[in-house]
Amino acid sequence: MRVALMAFALGVVMTVGVRPAAAQRRVPDTGMWAVGGSVGASAPSDASLQRGFEGAGNIEGYVTPRVSIRGQIGAASWDVIGRNFSGSITPLYADGNVVYNWEGGAIHPYVTGGVGIYHYRASESATQDRSDTKPGVNLGGGVEFFFTRHATFTTEVLYHKVGAFASPLATFNDGSFWRVGVGAKLYSH
Repeated sequence: MRVALMAFALGVVMTVGVRPAAAQRRVPDTGMWAVGGSVGASAPSDASLQRGFEGAGNIEGYVTPRVSIRGQIGAASWDVIGRNFSGSITPLYADGNVVYNWEGGAIHPYVTGGVGIYHYRASESATQDRSDTKPGVNLGGGVEFFFTRHATFTTEVLYHKVGAFASPLATFNDGSFWRVGVGAKLYSH
């Protein structure tokens, strides 16, 4: 994973470095839209759940040049560890966020926060699958690296705060998790 992130960072630096400065600048407008996706890792707060792979997709609409509203859906996969049974938990979430970004030429840092619905599907040994759905909040930030006027590479760290959820064999006391992802986004008017 570390090698892949280093290669990604090197590619971003090389791509941004060869583009003219004018191509790297973006001026968001009211009514501008963006779609994107990312992959990465998620780290659950509950000690009996192991870190896992995570993916997310989003759509974003600008209400001012610096503020946008973002809808994001994502999913992860965590193995159950340290319990007297085996299995996996698959969280699926849908979040609505407000995003604030700063102009920085080719680099735009941003912060985000919002609310969401978190659906946990449990698949455990010798039981039928079961799901539990909980409300939650999220907070985080990231950086967009513009390599054209309408395309970016993204990095993001989010913390999702969610309460306890139940599976057929146990109650997990904390459904919260950290998410670290890298991806891409395309802009359109």
